[in-house]
Amino acid sequence: MANAIFFPVLADLSMASHQHVLPPADSWKAPQQEGKERKDNYVNGVTQSKWGMGYDFADGFMTYFKTQDAHTYHTSTASTMTVAYKTFIYTMISAVDFAFNQWRLTLKFSDLKINGPVVVGKRGCLKADGKFYDLFKSYPGHSAFVLRKHYAKWRDAVGKGVENCLKKYIDNVMVPGFPWYPAYAAFPAPAAAPMPNVTWPLISCPSFGLPNITVPEMLKKAMLKEFDDDVAEKCHDEIHKSVFEAIAMTLAPAFLIWVSTQTINGVIGSGQIPTFAPPVVPAGPVVNGSTTPSPAGNLVP
Repeated sequence: MANAIFFPVLADLSMASHQHVLPPADSWKAPQQEGKERKDNYVNGVTQSKWGMGYDFADGFMTYFKTQDAHTYHTSTASTMTVAYKTFIYTMISAVDFAFNQWRLTLKFSDLKINGPVVVGKRGCLKADGKFYDLFKSYPGHSAFVLRKHYAKWRDAVGKGVENCLKKYIDNVMVPGFPWYPAYAAFPAPAAAPMPNVTWPLISCPSFGLPNITVPEMLKKAMLKEFDDDVAEKCHDEIHKSVFEAIAMTLAPAFLIWVSTQTINGVIGSGQIPTFAPPVVPAGPVVNGSTTPSPAGNLVP
């Protein structure tokens, strides 16, 4: 299985669909409405304080924002703000990519029970050795934004929100009874030799937490829950909700594709055959067998 693949263009489409108006209508009026103060009013509302992430350049790509009119102040500022938000969104997606594709390699199955060829695992049988948020926070790309106002609070909302959703998924994964060990149906020995499971699709293991990582709205809500309330109150036009939604719109499809294509490998099983009694009973099924913790993860290529 290849790494999870994220498509940031989905975030661009999501942000553009909201078409936040810049400058805000409550802080700007057209010149013909303002008499001698028309110049100040024409420019007013495009400053950094209104949006919080702007910086002094624009590269001309399609904007996330709808402008009040086509005046250069408005279009150039819309482009500048687009650069700021797009850079943040893409950095968050890259950080999730960086963290997730390391974190998933630490996922292991444990406490499984084997009877004959069939294995069963209750909720919580899939565990992670790694900490997603720690990996997310260690992404090298964050260093470019350490001086940006409130960056850590925006970053942490994404990292902790995604971590909570991933935890809800893996904490609820179950193995309801799959024939992972066909040789254990009738093994010719008093104890079954340790052997790995047959390769099996992860998507077949049910989890009540699956919607938490595959439904954009749930990922968005998790990020909003972790976002600083004071910063949220200062976000004009609730743009923070659009930003987290854009990130979620990229993450959810990638997680769904990953779950659908990821395979389970290397779960080592073993157990006793109490009915083994040659020559009368030369082979028998494993009874109350178990799995051995794997030194490597069970969701590896």
